[in-house]
Amino acid sequence: MAGVEGFTEKMRIIEVLKRRKRRFFKSLVLALSVSLLTSLASTMGYFEGFEAKALDLLLWARGQIKSPEIVLVHIDDRAFRNLEEKQPLPRSYLASIIEVLAKSGAKVIAMDIEIKVKTNPREDELLLKAIQAASENGVTKVVPVYVIRPEKEDDGKVLYSRTSFFSPKLNPVAGFANAPIDPDGFVRQMPLAVRGADGKVLPSLALAVLARYAGYDSARLEEALNQEEEIALLLPEWDKFQGRLLPQVTPLSFRFDDIWKINFAGAQGSFMAIPSDPVASLSKQNLSLAADNPFRGKIVLIGATFGESRDFFPTPQGLMSGVEIHANIIHTILSRSQILGAQRWVALSLSLLFALVISVLLSLFRPVMVTILGFIAIPLLLIPLSYLAFARLGIWVDFVTPLLAIRLGGLVGDLLERKHIRKSLGQYVDREVADQIVQQEESLSGQKRVVSVFFTDIRDYTTLCEGSPPEKVVGILNELFAMMTQVISRHHGMINDFIGDAVMAVFGAAKNNPNHAMDAVETALEVQEGLARLNEEWKNRGYQPIRIGVGIHTGEVIAGIIGSEGRKKFTFTGDTVNTASRVEGLNKEFSTGTLITRETLEAVNEKFNVRRCGEVKVKGRDKPVEVFEVLGPEPVP
Repeated sequence: MAGVEGFTEKMRIIEVLKRRKRRFFKSLVLALSVSLLTSLASTMGYFEGFEAKALDLLLWARGQIKSPEIVLVHIDDRAFRNLEEKQPLPRSYLASIIEVLAKSGAKVIAMDIEIKVKTNPREDELLLKAIQAASENGVTKVVPVYVIRPEKEDDGKVLYSRTSFFSPKLNPVAGFANAPIDPDGFVRQMPLAVRGADGKVLPSLALAVLARYAGYDSARLEEALNQEEEIALLLPEWDKFQGRLLPQVTPLSFRFDDIWKINFAGAQGSFMAIPSDPVASLSKQNLSLAADNPFRGKIVLIGATFGESRDFFPTPQGLMSGVEIHANIIHTILSRSQILGAQRWVALSLSLLFALVISVLLSLFRPVMVTILGFIAIPLLLIPLSYLAFARLGIWVDFVTPLLAIRLGGLVGDLLERKHIRKSLGQYVDREVADQIVQQEESLSGQKRVVSVFFTDIRDYTTLCEGSPPEKVVGILNELFAMMTQVISRHHGMINDFIGDAVMAVFGAAKNNPNHAMDAVETALEVQEGLARLNEEWKNRGYQPIRIGVGIHTGEVIAGIIGSEGRKKFTFTGDTVNTASRVEGLNKEFSTGTLITRETLEAVNEKFNVRRCGEVKVKGRDKPVEVFEVLGPEPVP
């Protein structure tokens, strides 16, 4: 006997392993398909919005970094009021600022204020003289800004025209200020240069500032920018550990159409900023700054930060003035800290790795549990890894695609499981009830619920089997069960099981059926009527009539998927089920057709014609059960 049991257990284990193997390979195909699909979607740019927000989060988590080489001069609201809110800003005021910055030893002076039209001749002349005077080796340190506009397309690429500096004879190193705006309205990136309508390459303000910092004049910069597709500028090296520039220069190589992700140093106010009024006043008082003043040897940007300038843009670090955005771009280029995206194969490899892990988990657990586990464990691993790569190396490791792959895989897996459960339930219950049960996800894993349990079996079934050929018995059962199934489904019941000649059905499996007891009793009456019709048909075939007993009890059950790894089913357990089965068996004792308990009678508000049979002690219950025979649909007046 022990040998037979051991063999049976061994076969059971083999069957379980086979099922898990099949489930693993199905899960692997699903996970790999989802991973490849999400990676393809990412490559095509469908997740750019999610990826941008994820990178914003990393920038915020990293915090502020130092950039002492850049100083800002803010023309703020106070200065604007003192200038009587004149626009364009008086050229003499700008000239005063430039004069002081040049005398203080600023390395480069960038003007993030567009100067494109002539104003008062005297004012214009003062600004021109200030720009000319702020020179080094005959080349002005001042880098003006201009605006570019798309003009035409050549081979699918946009070409740009530019506004002119109001005095072209100066021919200073200059750059464009336009920064592209992402679909969500944020500024996150900047092209280093673009192709002009005349075919020449136009530098951004940041690139022009750094070129001037490295000693380029406009002619040399134009020559460097219009060589080949690959452009190289000699710029000072950056010490990443100490956050400062080094004396030696190294080439910065890029393509003219490269777009750099801005590695923001921090929120508004991350750079040293000095109000413009105190600076301009030094010129009026004919005073100069000390040798160790904050501008000496620095890149200084002059920009408008007063409210009327409307030169503010949303960024990952909050609302930021245009001049501070340019400072961040300059810092990004100067420190060689552009945010580099990891190769697409990295995200794909991560997705495939997690696909393999999830396939193993799916072969052991339900998709819902795997999705929850994936969204807890994998982010705890992947997000810190991505943060370290970003904070230490400036590399953006995409964790959005793997997480979306996990989520999508979990959803698809869950849908497939629900489809399987719905198909299984559909064999015993109408589609509406099956859909309601599947939609109530918590009921699949176990939930207490008040229902009405319906049991029925054939009287003298053993005698029927012994006196009839097998095919006749099977035919009778099939016709009887077909009739019962139709009636039960019509009243929103769920057939839980066929047990030999017995049927167990549950009413109230779906939460939104408060009339489950009424449905169960009406089903019992219709089943008895249907059996009477079948007996008439069977009598004409020479069959003996049969009788059935029905027992109904209303109470609390535990509903959920129950079983082993090899075989599971959605079922109901508890004292209510046992009591309904015992009540059905009492039909023999009372010679009745349908019995219900006091709980069921109260649930239907005594709307049926019943006869009290008494209280009976049933197996498994301490208290006796009060039962009633159902005689008809209406109570006796």
